[in-house]
Amino acid sequence: MAYHQARGRDPLIDSSVQETLERRGVELLGIAMMIIGVLAALIIYSYSPADPGLFSASDAPVQNLLGITGATIASPVFLILGWGSWSLVALFLVWGGRLTLHKGSERATSRAIFAPVGVALVAIYAATLVPDATWTHSFGLGGLFGDTVVGFLLTAVPINAKIAIVLLSVLSAILMMI
Repeated sequence: MAYHQARGRDPLIDSSVQETLERRGVELLGIAMMIIGVLAALIIYSYSPADPGLFSASDAPVQNLLGITGATIASPVFLILGWGSWSLVALFLVWGGRLTLHKGSERATSRAIFAPVGVALVAIYAATLVPDATWTHSFGLGGLFGDTVVGFLLTAVPINAKIAIVLLSVLSAILMMI
């Protein structure tokens, strides 16, 4: 049986045009990520425990800047991560800027694998901080996730709780810098 090789054809799109389209697509993805980051910042900044959401019902007017949608998103995110939810904003803004400016966009996928670890470290760090008098939630500043991890580590470490909290706070801050 004879196998005939197909005649080579010219590409539909020239390689320089293809490269330009790819660069613009990455820039568009970066801009979309920055827009998501700004929207997430507005959602988290205007979060109110009194807003209706998945875990609470209220007849009060919605205080979230993005309305009922923002309140519905903010409620579970804040419940799980607490102030650690601000790391999601930073994540979207930084990577959106990097993709838009083509600074490390080829490493985005390999670095995105570690993004949840960074978000978790921020929530754990926030859980080691003492909430002020205006904090109305039953969970700490790190949300339920941060409180759970810190609580587990405090029971697992055989030292004084005050010393363990300070060490955990310093350690999580150092790990965030790496």
